[in-house]
Amino acid sequence: MAQPNNAQLANLDPGEAAASAVTILVKATVTVAKAHPKITGSWALGLALVVFATGFRVSDEVARTYEADVQAADLSEPISKAAARVRRARSLQREASGWFSCDDRCSYHKAEAARAAEDLAELRNREDAGLSDAKRGVGVLSEYAVGEARDSFWRAFAGGKAFAKRQSMWDLLFTGLRFSGRRDESTVAVVLRWLVQLLFNFTLGLCGALGVFLWRLRALVASYQPGPLAALAFTAAAGLAATAMVATYLFAMYFCAASGVAAVGAAASAQARIEAERRAAPRCRVQQQQQQRQQPFGQPRYRPRTY
Repeated sequence: MAQPNNAQLANLDPGEAAASAVTILVKATVTVAKAHPKITGSWALGLALVVFATGFRVSDEVARTYEADVQAADLSEPISKAAARVRRARSLQREASGWFSCDDRCSYHKAEAARAAEDLAELRNREDAGLSDAKRGVGVLSEYAVGEARDSFWRAFAGGKAFAKRQSMWDLLFTGLRFSGRRDESTVAVVLRWLVQLLFNFTLGLCGALGVFLWRLRALVASYQPGPLAALAFTAAAGLAATAMVATYLFAMYFCAASGVAAVGAAASAQARIEAERRAAPRCRVQQQQQQRQQPFGQPRYRPRTY
């Protein structure tokens, strides 16, 4: 069945024109997906990993050992006390320091802050080393590693969406201010510009979130002390799954925006045609009535042709 063109869409009813525009967009999307099977297959594999990949389940004995090692390596209380000492020492240093100078009292608090920062870094390194030894017992392909990677991705994903929402809110505010001062611009143009800015903000925010996750993934994998093959497999699978999830979210946004604009445009075009025909109908009837009044009564409407 041939797809309707722009002229044929304008000749349909508004509802039929909107549905036809969305149908054309869906068929075009399917055609592009079939034309690039490698990209489509990678995307489908990534989504399958997002939904079904949970990691290998460890035995109860290994799980108990892991929990005990994690509790033994926990140094949250000493770390919080060391962090408080660092904040207090730095606060005293700021109070004792001048604009462009640092006397003996300032130097003393500066040295105290440096020693407190070294103690804090040492405690954190000890905790990280203990947690790394505990994680090595379960492995990077375990359910613990997969769960930690999922939590890291969703935190980064939520941060990217929060960034996009804040930027879109400010863009909407300034767009309204600009529109209030310019009367030569239509409301449709303002809405379309804000829609494009919204898509740009979410693209920037989610792509940035993906980059942050991939950067953190390197340290996450290294904390489990895996072998080269296991590290490569886990990194590739996690990166593919995260990329597929971000691509799916952005594709859904772009597709909804494009289909909405196409449907509204097709419906508006069809409605404009109907209104134009409705306005033209009374003028045609008036012209016909005027022509009938100008003809003499009793004479035929058309003069017979003589030869």
